Amino acid sequence: MPHQYSAENHDWDLTLRAAWSLLMSGQAVQHLPTPGSAAEKQFSCFLGSMVLSFSAIESFSASVAFSMPRVERFKSFDFERYRRTTQFWSKIEMLCEGIPYPIDKSQGLFQVIRVMQDWRNLVTHSRPYAIENTEIENTTDAPLKLHKSFHDQEYTRRVNLDNAKKFYLTAVKYTELITELTGINPRAMASYTIGTSSKP
Repeated sequence: MPHQYSAENHDWDLTLRAAWSLLMSGQAVQHLPTPGSAAEKQFSCFLGSMVLSFSAIESFSASVAFSMPRVERFKSFDFERYRRTTQFWSKIEMLCEGIPYPIDKSQGLFQVIRVMQDWRNLVTHSRPYAIENTEIENTTDAPLKLHKSFHDQEYTRRVNLDNAKKFYLTAVKYTELITELTGINPRAMASYTIGTSSKP
């Protein structure tokens, strides 16, 4: 007897879970008897958690956008246009306009998401810089002052426990908000149903 098979793949929740796991690992690593520098391991864990928290926002948004046209109140949402859009904020604005829900990037949840995106861009598009030969009076304070104007270009300075927690909780709040507004909570699934044979 023939069967019909259908499936959807959504992996945003795995990404968010991995962000949480790395956040927990980063907090525990200093108490574990593992070889190597605890500070280096913490940095790696928090860095990974922060990157994945932002990635979960992108992935979840795409899954919701994919699902919206099948919901009656969102049936006019153009997922193909969303898919072809390349800019992060253009996608978020398109999604929220379709709900509809106003975005304010100057405060609250979306302000933090903007900070997350700016930081993620520093990671993925990190640019080198050079300080030319400069006469200094001492070797303690002077180098710090010379580097200060470049600090905003150094993503490493924001990698810490507080920011890792903030990024993760922001991703969770975003998914909760959009789920509440849309009623859409996309998850991976597969199903079989018994079909009717076309043979006589």
